[in-house]
Amino acid sequence: MRPQNEWFKPEQLRRYYFAYEVIALAVVLAVVGILAITGILTAIQPWVLLGGGAVLVVVFGYLTWWIPTFYRTADYRFTDDEIEYRRGVFFQQKTTVPYNRITNVGISQGPIQRLVNVGSVGIHTAGYGGQTGAELTIGGLGDFEDIKDQILAEVRGRPARATEGDDSMDSISIRNVPDDESSEMLGEIRRIRELLEQGRTA
Repeated sequence: MRPQNEWFKPEQLRRYYFAYEVIALAVVLAVVGILAITGILTAIQPWVLLGGGAVLVVVFGYLTWWIPTFYRTADYRFTDDEIEYRRGVFFQQKTTVPYNRITNVGISQGPIQRLVNVGSVGIHTAGYGGQTGAELTIGGLGDFEDIKDQILAEVRGRPARATEGDDSMDSISIRNVPDDESSEMLGEIRRIRELLEQGRTA
C-alpha cells in the first residue's frame, strides 16, 4: 500500500520498455539473418546496407536513451482527494483524477508484461460524453493489483460525481435511501442522461 502525499515511480516501467526494445532488436536481427542466409543481403547495394544500418543504430540508440530518461520523469501519488500522475521527456504532462469522479478501476497484463511480471492500472471516470478508454493509465507496476485495491478503497464511500467540461452534476448519494426509492431514482437519472445524450446528438 502506498502512503498518501508521497511521489512514487512505476518501478518496473524501465524494465518493461527495455523488454520491448530487446524483442524488437531480436526481430530485426532475425530478419537480417534470414536475408543473409538466403543471399538477398549480398545482392543489396552497399550504400543501402550502410544507410539501413545507420538508421537502426540511431533508432535503437535513441530508445536506449529515451527509456531511462522517461522513467526519471514518471511519478504518481495518492493525495487525500485525488490521484496525480506526471511524466514526459520533451513535453511535461500531469493528469489529476479526483476519487469522486472514478467509476471503474481495471488492470491489464499483456504477454510482454507477464514476461517481466508487471501490469497496468486503468482509471475510468464518470463522464457522459461517450468517452472511450481510460482517463488515466499507469503502467510498469509490479504491485498493480494492490494499487487497484488501494484506489477502490479510496473510491468506496465517496459520493459519485459526473462531469463533462466545466459542467458538473451534483453529487448523488443513495446509500441511505430505501430500495424502491433508489430504483426509482436510478431510473430517473437514466432518463435524464438519455435526454441529455439525445439533445447533444440532435
